[in-house]
Amino acid sequence: MVQLSARMARWGLIAAAAVTACALSSSAALAAAGGQAAAGASKTVTYRGYRFTVPASWPVVRLKPTTCVRFDRHAVYLGDPGRNQRCPTGLLGTTEAMLVQPAAGQVPAASAAEDQIAHRITAVSQGIEVTATYDTDPGLITGILASAALPVPTARTGTAGRVSAGRGITTNAALKLAEPAAAVADVPASATSDTGEGFDACAAPSAAFMTAWRSDSPYGAVGIYIGGSERACAQPNLTPAWVAQQAAAGWRFMPIYVGPQAEFGQITSPASQAVAAAEDAVTQAAALGFGPGTPIYYDMESYPAAEENDALAFMSAWTTQLHAEGYKSGIYSSSSSGVTDLVANFTKYAMPDVIWDALWNGEANTTDPAIPAADWADSDRAHQFNGGTDETYGGDTIDVDQDYLDVSLTPPGPVNPGQPALVTSGGSAADFVIRSGNLYTYYQTSPGGGFTGAKKLTSGRNLAGAPVAVEAADGVISVYAETTKRTVMAFRESAPGGAVTGTSLGGSVAASPAAIATQRGTVAVYAVGTNGALYTYYQTGAGSAFKGPKRLTTAGNLAGTPGVVQAANGIISVYTRTSGGAVKAFWQNAAGGTVTKSRDLGGHVAGSPAAIVTARDTIAVYAVGTNKQLYGYQQSKPGGAFTGPTKLTSNGGLTGTPVAAPNVNGTVSVYVLTTRGSIRGKAQSTAGGAFNRSLSLGGHIANDLAGVVFSDGATALYANGTSGRQYGDQDPAGAGFAGWKLL
Repeated sequence: MVQLSARMARWGLIAAAAVTACALSSSAALAAAGGQAAAGASKTVTYRGYRFTVPASWPVVRLKPTTCVRFDRHAVYLGDPGRNQRCPTGLLGTTEAMLVQPAAGQVPAASAAEDQIAHRITAVSQGIEVTATYDTDPGLITGILASAALPVPTARTGTAGRVSAGRGITTNAALKLAEPAAAVADVPASATSDTGEGFDACAAPSAAFMTAWRSDSPYGAVGIYIGGSERACAQPNLTPAWVAQQAAAGWRFMPIYVGPQAEFGQITSPASQAVAAAEDAVTQAAALGFGPGTPIYYDMESYPAAEENDALAFMSAWTTQLHAEGYKSGIYSSSSSGVTDLVANFTKYAMPDVIWDALWNGEANTTDPAIPAADWADSDRAHQFNGGTDETYGGDTIDVDQDYLDVSLTPPGPVNPGQPALVTSGGSAADFVIRSGNLYTYYQTSPGGGFTGAKKLTSGRNLAGAPVAVEAADGVISVYAETTKRTVMAFRESAPGGAVTGTSLGGSVAASPAAIATQRGTVAVYAVGTNGALYTYYQTGAGSAFKGPKRLTTAGNLAGTPGVVQAANGIISVYTRTSGGAVKAFWQNAAGGTVTKSRDLGGHVAGSPAAIVTARDTIAVYAVGTNKQLYGYQQSKPGGAFTGPTKLTSNGGLTGTPVAAPNVNGTVSVYVLTTRGSIRGKAQSTAGGAFNRSLSLGGHIANDLAGVVFSDGATALYANGTSGRQYGDQDPAGAGFAGWKLL
């Protein structure tokens, strides 16, 4: 990355041959190049039996292990890029240049493709593979390819682009290499969260360098350029295997996409250009194993004030499109231009989830006078505090920009939306119960403080079952409960312990409802009707009135309270018990939408299921079986099929709805009530692994087991004791539960 106002040696370098070729077809360009060769304007470069006619001014670079393959200046590079290129930071932009290297495998037929988003043309033929970039003159490149008897490229829009598992250089799906692509490993979104120092370099370092730096350097995160038309350096190391290896070693990532720049006047149609860039960025990220929930940082370099409106419109559309794709948005820019403009228009445009400011003040923190303390205040900042420095660790030297991160986009958050407790955005907990037909609350006035209550919130004496509580985007706590007349009531509480207002949502429900605060800032409520069908009540805008009940299923064989979660890609999943004892899953693309698909997950369960999104961005579902054992259903990767039911316990005696808690280390713990009134738990030792740890929390519990997970990783359980009083027990981030205490 570079925060300079002048472009590096890009303008004025296009020779007359390039200008001529721009206006010609490939065959005409070849003829022109041949004529210019005779006049001394062109020259012939021979590699592995192929003869390329290129402008005479272009240097021909035969690659050495440390040579930097850079596409920001005219050149022909011959050979395989080294794994430890000595590339300077601050390189930005692409122009007409090409890399010709040995083919990675057998090539059955010559082919070529143009990625118009990445400004990249790739070609393969027997024995060679060509990667070429362009600025304004793709015709020059096609003419050079034609001079070597390579085919005319097929135009692509960028979404077909993929990262070759063998080379790490952006290629295109239209190229038919015989070597099969390696399977892409899923990298959890948590691998892009970190607190501490990081670095970014123009080219991803080799695995050997990363190992040495992991051991000896102060850095825990690395910025990698995954794509974009202005990506200047070749990326021989950047493959799915490399990403998976570094993730397993503990590295955290900042995936960077560098596309059209306001500085160069390239943003002429902000919305459409941003959508195209975001779609391509998602394609490139997914090809490397970064799934939904991952933040992708747009590199918007410093730009003049005259470009402010176009830059803001572009960055806003980038964020909106990434969110539509299920990804998080990051913006990197100068503290004095892009960052300042975003701050000044905080409520006018869609804001990124993470702000990454370039302020080279040498201070390893996330403080910037241009960013108010209240903006991006919840672990969603990164700061580039120095740049262009050669650093050596373990004997390995890399030219880096230095960063400090405070990024945590996947905090554990409240668990199991079907339970009556929640953690507010302020960090305090609140627990809700129904007694004698009225709604009561126990609540903390400050994070970690003692509980106040029970405070009576209603006086109608017509509520039943277990309530469910959520906090909407506007900070208002809402509680939903079944009435004795089988309708659903909604209560809004302005603050923990504050007064409530109630509204009837109607309906005819057979059990307590479930609710979720969606990623769009609205709330959606789900319940099984007395006819056995699934219904929803939903908001179309944050804080708006509810619509519904809307019937989502035609089948009438459902029972109990649903479990509901929203995955990182925005899809809402609802899990219910059927009258036959199986668990059934339903998926919506958005709250209020139709059910796009459903699936019977099987099993013989007696209670309602609980569902969570784990720290690995997968979904897990848990329920007590008819044999009083605990069972689990688990995705192996985000969006994947479920395995299970898997029996997680060996002793029976369980009842009710479990509480599942995602731990900060990626594991999951599940807590469930026994028929004797104690609490038993099962936990994973490794993320996605078997539940081989047993927990016994004791107690004299009657019902209403609820759980929450705080942002620091502490888990708290709340339950109604056999004495009729409310109790709580807390495990401070894996230290062990302290014992039940009266709230």
